[in-house]
Amino acid sequence: MKAGAPRMVTLVRESKGWTQRDLSDRLEMTQGLVSKVENGLIALTGDKLEKVAAVLDCPVDLLIDEHPVRGLEVTCLHHRRKGSLMPVGVKKRVEALTHLTRVSVEGFLRGIDIATDEHLERLPIEEFEAGAEEVAQVLRARWRIPSGPITNMVALLEAVGILVVIRPLGTHAQDAVSTWPHEIGRPPIMLVNSGLSADRQRFTVAHELGHLVMHVMPGTEQEREANVFAAEFLAPAEEIRPQLEGLRPSDFPRLVELKAQWGLSVAALIQRAKDLDCITDKQFRDFRIKLSRMGWTTREPLNLPEERPQTLDSVLEVHRRDHHYSVDELAAIAKMTPQALCKYYPAASEQPKSTTLRLVK
Repeated sequence: MKAGAPRMVTLVRESKGWTQRDLSDRLEMTQGLVSKVENGLIALTGDKLEKVAAVLDCPVDLLIDEHPVRGLEVTCLHHRRKGSLMPVGVKKRVEALTHLTRVSVEGFLRGIDIATDEHLERLPIEEFEAGAEEVAQVLRARWRIPSGPITNMVALLEAVGILVVIRPLGTHAQDAVSTWPHEIGRPPIMLVNSGLSADRQRFTVAHELGHLVMHVMPGTEQEREANVFAAEFLAPAEEIRPQLEGLRPSDFPRLVELKAQWGLSVAALIQRAKDLDCITDKQFRDFRIKLSRMGWTTREPLNLPEERPQTLDSVLEVHRRDHHYSVDELAAIAKMTPQALCKYYPAASEQPKSTTLRLVK
């Protein structure tokens, strides 16, 4: 049996939010010994490897797999919020979950080709004089998105080859992360925190799309640029400005109507009105005060339709129906336990849809 990959042991531990002390306590060994294992000073083999896998609740095959660590660097991660606002342990946990999600997804995709009509390409923001707003306009044009609201953002991203995965990130401080792989031919992945409201999820995935398209390396302005991109991509200024002009702090029913139309939260619409100079700074403050008094800063009226990814569900259905994979076999290619597989990828345990032949006379 191969020895455990030191970096992979660290990733699985960090994905659980554990410190080295947490792991050493569960293993009933010293923290110094765990540190030596994770630094490659002690080979993790045999019974010790199996014990560590059992404590981390993961297959041994995951701990001996080094490829995904080499194939995805941490610098490829773009965070929904500035790293300075996030504790180091939380940041490491999100990064580790992103690595492990890619391990599973690439296992699912092995031997399967996903064809798309459009494809995602980089549009570095430095090449656009008008910045993020212009990038959003160019991308809408290249993807031939008709004027008006985008009906389903998740479906749009999947249509251009982005794999969207929704799962708990173990923190409320991070809404999503997105990654470009180093190897050509591997798809970008967007990992979205579960439990987001539909309007927040729409803005989040548009924000992450901005990162994927515009940013090669993180920069000091990337969060603001991604927000500008998301606002313009979801609600182009030229189209929404006439609807926001003349807005007054008493016009909340009108804002709820616009929320239903554009799929943006009331708070985001108020921010859009301010950014487009449709309201004054004083009106913006009045809006925010009233929003808080009504309790809408935590929960707004009108639940928008849920947008769920479909690509991986379809892939898993093909594996179950056409390739006759069992849950255990799917778990093996995903390098997950069967329990974790069914928890985070429910389609893996669903009965495949039957195909019925109809005789036409």
